[in-house]
Amino acid sequence: MNRRLVVAAGGTAVSAALLLTGCGGGGTESTENMRLSASEALLKTSKKTGEADTFKADLTVTGTDAGGNGEIHADGQFQLRPELKFSAKLDEVSRGGKTLPGANGQALFTGNVLYAKVPKLGQFVSGGKPWVKIDVNEASQRTGFDVQSLVNQVQKVDPAEQTKMFTGSKDARRVGTESVDGVQTTHYTGTVTVQDALNRLDAEAREDVGKWLPKDKANGKINFDLWTDGENLPRKLVSKTNGSQGENGTVTVLYSDYGESFTVNPPPSDQVGQLSLGSFLGGN
Repeated sequence: MNRRLVVAAGGTAVSAALLLTGCGGGGTESTENMRLSASEALLKTSKKTGEADTFKADLTVTGTDAGGNGEIHADGQFQLRPELKFSAKLDEVSRGGKTLPGANGQALFTGNVLYAKVPKLGQFVSGGKPWVKIDVNEASQRTGFDVQSLVNQVQKVDPAEQTKMFTGSKDARRVGTESVDGVQTTHYTGTVTVQDALNRLDAEAREDVGKWLPKDKANGKINFDLWTDGENLPRKLVSKTNGSQGENGTVTVLYSDYGESFTVNPPPSDQVGQLSLGSFLGGN
């Protein structure tokens, strides 16, 4: 499953990706929310999530492309503001029903330093250490390899970006109330054209997301289902896309722990080596 497929279904930054203002959420649906139209409710959710700072996300991506069927599962805890930090792990990558060895891993990001534990990178890490440390600024200056842009993609798991795209829908409707992980939610469903979804984003986000969505932006569509809690925060998001080349993908994200603080601790120093970026990128 290629990167386009992974990101296309989520519109992220699968991420989506990606919140939270210290509101615990949950509870029953408010009378006010019941009076809102689906479009009004999506707009309110987009604004609410845009104020949020921390969250947990559990992500499952399934899809089909020229290479066959694939699935990815990852989860993590994220802080978007005042500065980015996260602790995430990729615990399942499969292709054609078979798990890909060495593709799983962990990532920690704090103080503009990325720590990664990925079996496939082992041969590029000094001293045979399990963890690698990459200073984002230093890596860019020494190699020209823009690690920062990759780190920035993590912010695309922000559900604010996802729900903002959905406000471009012209057929959104309220399905009813359902329980998600024990939290009472309101379920909305609809479709949005790729172009209308992109038009809801700012220029920078539009450029990033547009790279991974179907090329037929005028007619391509994203089908979505969104479950929001009593605080108008997303608890579950499912989005689906179909490409002109037969590729299709579904991204399911479960969100929790809005507004809860957490600490990202670097791994023990004796377990951390340096990544030989020259070798990794094919240099000398």
